[in-house]
Amino acid sequence: MKLINSHLANSIEEQGMLASPNALGYIFIGAEVEPPHPFRKSKKKKRLEIQLKDKIEFFKNIPGVQRVDLFSSIIIPPGSEKGLRVLKEKNIEIQPAKFDIVILIETASIDILDGIENDSTLRDIEDLLDDNAQRIYKTKAQNKLRIAEVDKDTNGVFLFNYFYCKDQKAVLDVWKYTAGWWTANANLTNSTPLSPLDENGPFSLINHCKWNRWSEILPILILGKLGIIKGLNNFVLKNFTANEIVAMPVLYKLVK
Repeated sequence: MKLINSHLANSIEEQGMLASPNALGYIFIGAEVEPPHPFRKSKKKKRLEIQLKDKIEFFKNIPGVQRVDLFSSIIIPPGSEKGLRVLKEKNIEIQPAKFDIVILIETASIDILDGIENDSTLRDIEDLLDDNAQRIYKTKAQNKLRIAEVDKDTNGVFLFNYFYCKDQKAVLDVWKYTAGWWTANANLTNSTPLSPLDENGPFSLINHCKWNRWSEILPILILGKLGIIKGLNNFVLKNFTANEIVAMPVLYKLVK
């Protein structure tokens, strides 16, 4: 791992915020239906979310399923422009993550993921998304490192950050290092990154975390991007680029 501007932040391990992984299994489904709009949502999108919620309620009763949550995107930030240029320069063919619908299934362990993935109720959900989405991405995953569990009992500003990197271990090391900037500057107190079990998929890590209010994250994104708060550009993003990692963040809210 190449370290850039290490004086700007301490890792979550140095801050005493690194926790042992949980034992859960995950099925992640992302779909591109329509780009998010800050003030309105189409009737098609609203209808789809209602249909998905109805199907999810049945799916929650399957043995081994601990919870199922539906997320709808609010903002798709531009992400790392330099990282996207790395993809182009190296002719790496990967579509940027622009999933405006996400379904996250948590199971008792990774050992039961195959059986749950083949359940007819989940196939019904996938068929519904197939009929309405331009693109669907599904993966089974596990948690290998974390700060703390993401509270999904209450709404807030949820992040799924999709990382491309050839080396899954490397991206975890860089996440552990750069997450310390967010815990120190943006009141980040939770994160359960998802490591896809399919190592040949487009994403080597999907970070998942939450802020309770927009006031905790939006000023940081704006001021950090402008360089007024030091570290977002010349620490977080530069460490991604130096290690050939592309971060594609999307912000969501829970669909209740």
